[in-house]
Amino acid sequence: MRGAIKLFNIFNIAIYIHWTFILLPVLFFYYGGLKGVALILFVFACVTAHELFHSVMAKRFGVKVSNITLFPIGGVASMGNIPTKPSQEFLIALAGPAFNIIFSLVMFYPLYRFLGPDVLFNPSLESWPNTIAEAFWINPWLAGFNLLPAFPMDGGRLLRAILAKRLGLRRATRIAVGIGHFFAIVFAIYGIYKRQFMLIIIAAFIYSAASNEGFQVEYMESLKAMRDTKDFDGHEPEDRI
Repeated sequence: MRGAIKLFNIFNIAIYIHWTFILLPVLFFYYGGLKGVALILFVFACVTAHELFHSVMAKRFGVKVSNITLFPIGGVASMGNIPTKPSQEFLIALAGPAFNIIFSLVMFYPLYRFLGPDVLFNPSLESWPNTIAEAFWINPWLAGFNLLPAFPMDGGRLLRAILAKRLGLRRATRIAVGIGHFFAIVFAIYGIYKRQFMLIIIAAFIYSAASNEGFQVEYMESLKAMRDTKDFDGHEPEDRI
């Protein structure tokens, strides 16, 4: 990808970082010093693991995953095709949030004992213990946010997988795209109201990504319908009266 720098390979998947990501450590250093930089690096380590869980599950179902690219608003796994079965898409979409939830459950009790409830439930960048608490709550937040039914986020893909079992891929995608657009508009309005620029960018990404995948599915389903109408010899059937 243009403007991206390769970091390393894992499970035969290349991990890239977009140059705009450099802006985040600089910004967080301005607001939180070294604690802010440590926090944002941990966040994107978790985002990378989240995307890797998606990718490894996808490869189990024969989906080609070439790379994962980290952007300031999150990570994107480049998958070569859409899973053929709704159950496969369901498991792929669930794998990412599952990592964040499992990690949170495993780390909760040790951090509760080590930091104490007063620190763990009061995350901030005021001290290193509070920063550790801030880092811990990132994973439940990532899981909850990604499970919102805002297609093409994980929750939206779970919703499409459920709908596709009854309605088929095309209709399920249309519904999921509409819901994704709705959430994008709500995020944008809230971001403008609260002056949260990052949320406005996320809203624009969700709206654009949902539209693009909707167009892609419409195109694929139209090609499939055209192939299904052909005779076995490859010719279009003659008009019959």
